[in-house]
Amino acid sequence: MHVAVVGAGIAGLTVALGLEMDGHEVTVFEASGHTGGRMGSLSVNGHMVDKGFHVLHTAYPTVKRWIDVPALEAKAMDPCTASIDPTTGKRRLLGDALRAPKYLIPTLRSVGITDGLRFLKWRLSTSSKDLEQSLDTASPSIAEALDARKFRPSTRRVLSTLFAGITLDPTLSERSGFADFTWGAMAHGTMVVPKLGIAAVPQQLAARLTRSHVHLNTPVLAVSASTVTTSEGSQAFDNVVLATPQHVTAKLLPSTKPSHSTLERTTSTVVFEASTPPFKRARLLINERFGEAEHNVLHVYVPTNLHPTNNGRHIVVATLVGQAAQQPDQRSVRNELEGWFGGCVRDWELVTTTTVNHALPHQAPDMVGREMPDVVQEGVLLAGDHRTHPSVQGALRSAERVLGHLNVPLPR
Repeated sequence: MHVAVVGAGIAGLTVALGLEMDGHEVTVFEASGHTGGRMGSLSVNGHMVDKGFHVLHTAYPTVKRWIDVPALEAKAMDPCTASIDPTTGKRRLLGDALRAPKYLIPTLRSVGITDGLRFLKWRLSTSSKDLEQSLDTASPSIAEALDARKFRPSTRRVLSTLFAGITLDPTLSERSGFADFTWGAMAHGTMVVPKLGIAAVPQQLAARLTRSHVHLNTPVLAVSASTVTTSEGSQAFDNVVLATPQHVTAKLLPSTKPSHSTLERTTSTVVFEASTPPFKRARLLINERFGEAEHNVLHVYVPTNLHPTNNGRHIVVATLVGQAAQQPDQRSVRNELEGWFGGCVRDWELVTTTTVNHALPHQAPDMVGREMPDVVQEGVLLAGDHRTHPSVQGALRSAERVLGHLNVPLPR
């Protein structure tokens, strides 16, 4: 069987690898000059910095099947999130006390006993055996679900910012079943960061392709059940897999365009280099006032706290989402961070700004289920996180659905 795979992101590469391992001929078409899609990294003064904030969840079953995590030389994030109220300078800690008992007292000091019990109840409701079970039933929006859990306002602000970062949606319109899924992934596994950035994940998959034909810088103009058309003409295949981001898929196959209204999910990072880090733990510092006037920075992360640079310098990454991310203002970000960390921010060197458009797919808020019901539309096989849910687990699972449809076995 000769199969065309359009798109060399993590879903497309997984489809190609599964087919190749089963002895099939594969041709991959990628519009850009590199593999990996939205999982990209760039070198900043010899240190790899991700485009957008990324971590890899070891609890994902699909990651265990397809990714050699030890080979990534990945290190684990601290099982604790810090928050800051820029209006007062006060910081708080929210840790997973079941995994790291040392954070029990600091967490209770931050949120109180009542909210601490609410966190425990939420955590115990998740399943390590089936992380996605919460997606099987109808659920309200994340915003509505957080209100229903009755967290006090200060805790609610932290959780709102956390999930705005996970979903890249400041309105928190994503279904709360997805929030429960991510909560379970954080509870039952670790969040790790590869030494060479998140791009090392798709690069590992691509490196395992030994017989497939990968054509970079080759935009696809049209697809059908058995043809792929590029600027060089049409080629015939036994099957065609469309593993592109949602907006590209909708352009090539209009029948897949979402019927509901969509919100562009853009994220930007403003990256600085500093002589000393603003904090020393491998954790996020979340903005409790995100979304209020003049508070556009979602969170700050120091990747060199995990993977130090050779020159002793530190990378400081400020993340934006929503409207502020569409046209990131480096000066206003620096001014905002000066309110967080003081005058030392003036000495930070601005090294780059990254922007990822269409960073996550749009799904109907009332969607029920782990995946879209159809694997095939108009004869074309479909993969990508927009066919399941917006996560690495979702992207890899969408690839597994395609392989299952083609009777290709999954790796043990």
